[in-house]
Amino acid sequence: MGENFETFLRLWTAENIHSIGHTEPGDEDRIVRSLAQELASAATTAGFYGELVEAAHPYGGVEAYVRDKFKNASERD
Repeated sequence: MGENFETFLRLWTAENIHSIGHTEPGDEDRIVRSLAQELASAATTAGFYGELVEAAHPYGGVEAYVRDKFKNASERD
């Protein structure tokens, strides 16, 4: 049985989203953009791109979703 979208997203987030600490101006934006592209690519490969777009919509898109998860990770640290 293959994984469902929620499991895919939870695992991807756990493996890829963590506090990045202090960064130089612009570094966080580059990291977020890169990870958003990686997430979209992984979701496409796994057959979940449509679900990702739908889940990220309330955030304003995939990049905004990743940025929110980074913010949450930083607040936990």
